[in-house]
Amino acid sequence: MKKFIFLAGLAVGFVVGSRAGRGPYESLERTARQVADDPEVQRRATQAKETAGRVAQDTATTVKDKAPEVASAAKDAASGAAASASGAAASAKDRLGGGHQDDLDAESTSGGGDAEVGDDRPLSS
Repeated sequence: MKKFIFLAGLAVGFVVGSRAGRGPYESLERTARQVADDPEVQRRATQAKETAGRVAQDTATTVKDKAPEVASAAKDAASGAAASASGAAASAKDRLGGGHQDDLDAESTSGGGDAEVGDDRPLSS
């Protein structure tokens, strides 16, 4: 359906464009060339290009200067996260290993996760 609508729009555009003739297209092209060739427009375009180059250079310099600082902060954050995760893992291990070892051994008699699930043994732990 989308393809049909696109083709119908294309056909309508072709018919309308061909009836208008080549005159409006040539007029538009002539105006665009006059604007592009205008010295003021060319001056402004050159000025914009130079400004963009200057901003890009300033940004690159700033990034280069700040990179070691950001890398150090990222390294510190990663070390802190690793220490926190290690502490949380140790805490979880202590909680799981504290006093209920017999219950854990009894529940883990089936190896590899092939335990039966029924009304008396729920799936969630």
